[in-house]
Amino acid sequence: MQDKLQINLFSSTHRGYRFPFTVKMMNELQNIANKNRVKICLHAQEPAVNMWKQYFRENPPQIETLYLQYEDENYMNRVHNSHQTDCKYSCKLDDDVLVSRHVIDYIVDNLGSITPKNPIIAPILTNGMPSTELFIQDFLSEEDKKTAYDIFLKTPIENHFNLDYSQIDQKVRSMTSWNDREYWDFVANADTKWQIKNLPWCYFIVRGIHPARLSYEYNKFIAEKIFANKDKFFSKHDYRMDTYVTPYFTNNMFVSETNYWRETSKIHGGGFDEGQLSVRMMMDQSSVLYIRNGFGIHMAYGMTHKSHDLERLYIQNL
Repeated sequence: MQDKLQINLFSSTHRGYRFPFTVKMMNELQNIANKNRVKICLHAQEPAVNMWKQYFRENPPQIETLYLQYEDENYMNRVHNSHQTDCKYSCKLDDDVLVSRHVIDYIVDNLGSITPKNPIIAPILTNGMPSTELFIQDFLSEEDKKTAYDIFLKTPIENHFNLDYSQIDQKVRSMTSWNDREYWDFVANADTKWQIKNLPWCYFIVRGIHPARLSYEYNKFIAEKIFANKDKFFSKHDYRMDTYVTPYFTNNMFVSETNYWRETSKIHGGGFDEGQLSVRMMMDQSSVLYIRNGFGIHMAYGMTHKSHDLERLYIQNL
């Protein structure tokens, strides 16, 4: 295999209005330092492929770029095709994520840090599970941290994924101050009723629920803080790796060895790959390496309230 990193950008058609935001991410990628160690693979349906081809006719790529065209929006098809690369390392990058070129440079320079004990490198995203906690700690002032935590405390934890999160909701309601470690330790052992609902065995791990995944108010607050501090977001920082063990991992951008990502996807079926990764790390007693000060935006999840409004807010301001 080539000792390279393939960055797999999953570009959507049904939300084509994201394209200017994704172009911003592409501009960051095109300006990284070590271009020879990186390959970009664009996964998209025909309309998005055509937009990218037009973009690159006007802005010739500085990095080797491939296209894979799809008939539909099936997410796991994109994941499985990403696994076919001859690059040793793979990055999954959704089109609603933005990090600076400096974060990419740090990842490329530290690919050797990936080991069986720490199989994944990930930036800290605005609403990643659990990287949102690290984003708040590293990006916000003390006053703004309190504001974010107060929003968490008043955010109802709704049921999703056919699971019962009522115990988690009651836990949040009982907290008088936000304690991230206390929250995640409780989530790890909460009864989500997956067994009595006759759900597949893998649902025991589906615990990626958090106020940051749901709250419009929190995500809008974070967006406004980024707009007011763009230099801080896009500047180069002193980075370091850190672990933060929780019962679930979901980051819409992460890097691992291609073989690890491929083999992990075989653990169970599902519409996304976060559950398989969470199960694998629990089985292996391994953990993610998060990049402290490695700031990243993930605009919103499908379950985030007013997700389209948040996406348009980012597009208008970045």
